[in-house]
Amino acid sequence: MINLKNTRRALLTGFVAVAALLPLGAAQAKETAPAPKMWVIKDADSTVYLYGSFHILKSDTQWRTPALDKVFNSADTLYLEVPNIDDQAAATALVQKYGIDPTGSLLKPYTPEEQKLIRETYAKYGLNIDQLVMLKPWLASLMLAMAQMQKEGFDPNIGVDKTLLAAARAKNLPVKGLETMEDQMKLLSQDVFGEESKALLDTVKEDANVKAQFTKLLTAWQTGDLKGMEVLMIDEMKAKTPKMYEAVMVNRNRNWVQPIKDVLAGSGTQMIVVGAGHLAGPDSVQALLKKEGIKVELYDYQSAK
Repeated sequence: MINLKNTRRALLTGFVAVAALLPLGAAQAKETAPAPKMWVIKDADSTVYLYGSFHILKSDTQWRTPALDKVFNSADTLYLEVPNIDDQAAATALVQKYGIDPTGSLLKPYTPEEQKLIRETYAKYGLNIDQLVMLKPWLASLMLAMAQMQKEGFDPNIGVDKTLLAAARAKNLPVKGLETMEDQMKLLSQDVFGEESKALLDTVKEDANVKAQFTKLLTAWQTGDLKGMEVLMIDEMKAKTPKMYEAVMVNRNRNWVQPIKDVLAGSGTQMIVVGAGHLAGPDSVQALLKKEGIKVELYDYQSAK
């Protein structure tokens, strides 16, 4: 359903619940710039911080600084895409509901040569594709992408969302969500991205480019390279898989506008953390908020007093 590049991008910066499905405190970093980007929205009695997340990280990735913690500690509520991203029981139940094809026809669309390539690629990461034939292509593709990322040292358990969720719970900070785990899973299970079987094969064929793609995307996020994020995530997705772009990025961004407006209508200080891809490009969350007449400003939290 999702080709390799977009599967990986969705996991890294787009679908936090799915990243939590297949489990494989971040360390404090020195105060350095550049850093991942943050925006701020204010009215008479509210301050809302909007931060771009990377859902899956390496253990040595430096992102959590005293300046970021200062913003986090000022918040009255933490908003994530999904508030229960570590609920494995809920995730498992939803996989059974949205990820299983009882016909077991995963490999049927492929030629013998293609099946051989698929088997070899999955086996490279310790996965037996013949044991996965009852999975829908989107889930089989995600399993491969997760295994590829694990091999490169990425771990969903130390991503931004889970790290901040744990920190919020430790200090009894309320955690709320902009959508549900089922919302994400239901979207992934729909064939809005084109032929699922072709996309799974694309995932396999692009295996050789895994490390370079991971490195570029992580670097763009970590250094706050907004243009780089747009080129790596948005431009190619729009050009190659426009239906996916509309469903995964634009529609979800639109769905989040009203909840964010509701947060702003309240009072106090709130922190909203969503995948960094949702904060890049012309259809970003902040661009849609601006169309609603809401002033959204880039916030240099690293330099803030």
